[in-house]
Amino acid sequence: MTNIAFYGSHNSAIAISKDNKILEVIEIERFTNSKNQGYAQYLVSRDRDNLLPNILQYIKEKHGIEQFDNCYYMNVDTIDGNVKTFHNEKIPAKNYIDCLHHESHAACALYQSMLNNAIIVSYDGGGNDGFFNVYLAENRCFSLLDKHNIDLGFPYMIFGEYLNDIKREPALSIGNLVYGGKIMGLASYGYAHDDLIKPFEDFYLAKPDGNNYLNLLDILGKKINVKFDVNERLEGQLAYDIAATSQKAFENIFFNTINPYLEKYDYPVIITGGCALNIILNTKLDKIRDTFIPPNPNDCGLAVGMLLNEIKPKEAIDLTFSGIEALDKNCLAQIVENSHARKYELKQVAELINNGKIIGVVKGKAEHGPRALGNRSIICNPTIPNMKDILNAKVKNREWYRPFAPVVRLEDVNKYFEWDKESKYMSYNPKVKVDNLPAITHVDNTARVQTVTEGWLYDLLGLLETPVLLNTSFNVQGKPLVSTYKDALHVFNNTEMDNLILEDYIL
Repeated sequence: MTNIAFYGSHNSAIAISKDNKILEVIEIERFTNSKNQGYAQYLVSRDRDNLLPNILQYIKEKHGIEQFDNCYYMNVDTIDGNVKTFHNEKIPAKNYIDCLHHESHAACALYQSMLNNAIIVSYDGGGNDGFFNVYLAENRCFSLLDKHNIDLGFPYMIFGEYLNDIKREPALSIGNLVYGGKIMGLASYGYAHDDLIKPFEDFYLAKPDGNNYLNLLDILGKKINVKFDVNERLEGQLAYDIAATSQKAFENIFFNTINPYLEKYDYPVIITGGCALNIILNTKLDKIRDTFIPPNPNDCGLAVGMLLNEIKPKEAIDLTFSGIEALDKNCLAQIVENSHARKYELKQVAELINNGKIIGVVKGKAEHGPRALGNRSIICNPTIPNMKDILNAKVKNREWYRPFAPVVRLEDVNKYFEWDKESKYMSYNPKVKVDNLPAITHVDNTARVQTVTEGWLYDLLGLLETPVLLNTSFNVQGKPLVSTYKDALHVFNNTEMDNLILEDYIL
């Protein structure tokens, strides 16, 4: 039994399984080197006609699969409204199953957890089955409890258009997918004004979208005596306070919506959907109830969620590194030869880190999800006082207010952070307990912690003078995680990165 799942809107992805085993998840952005790429909708690929045939050829060559028993799909357009005709032309399968957005998010999250029973909250900017859905999972099966007509995704991100420290994107469709994370970083510099929170809550609950948000922003602006104008973007403390107050309103609506379920069910909470990337809220929720957030809660996880909803694995499935290998992996020998690379030992890497070097890493299969967790990472020493500025100036060129994340062994996490359990996917931002980690400590004294219990990063951490690393994504602005050695070399050669690890070799 071989199945394929195809999600076609932004963060488009294709997942394949054989005999109920997930073989690989192919995020379209990694194939096209265009961040948040869509296939049929939203940031549609310019080379769309060739994209899907190329991916199917890749699957054939790597996995030996040409025909599929079932094709699960979502947000993939049709010819003359005939879905089967479209897929027969594009993806050869015996059966075609149209799937639900939040149901697939819920399956993606539940079956990557070890939980049998849970409350599942899937919330984002909306899909074909709503905006904010609550499910009950019992005995590793789940069913819908309620659908709330609340969109927290669009109104949260829209303020990125009006805050001057946030780079304004050329189109709202692009900003929609990048503003949220930047607003989170900026909010920590601001203060949530109690007297302004209610107008922000009213703005959220009025359900702004692409058709009415300007009018609703005008109403909000009059209530709080602020003008929202893209030509006169807000600056300084006012901008920071807008971000912080909006964050607080976002949290209030979330908790008001889920509190009845917390009171009724004494179960852990699984959070998924694009809004599950809001680590500030996640951390506050986890203080109330144990939580689980998968590494791929945003729309890139929908394809594999469709498959998991069919497979329903009884044990937790680890999809952390289920992405593609380097697409030009057959060129490694040539690169090693031409670049005079050599095999490395971890103690050599540890010495470089201790001495302040910045190292790019491309190893094995890529992370499936938006955050680099060690296989497509840039790593360096967070104890160096100005390392954040050095990294930004030499490599990343990110906005000044955006924090970098630490990675630490699980047994060490409580020594350095106010946290005493796993945080495998950078889903929480606990307080930093020490003052010698300036490069990863945000202005509010928090850090988006990643914990590890095995693997090469775990072994490397054990060799460092201070067993904490700064770990950020191996990409540059506007690009996804690198998917080829060629792209990694381009970044290496065009920035001031000190070393580059390609599999077992170091440059």
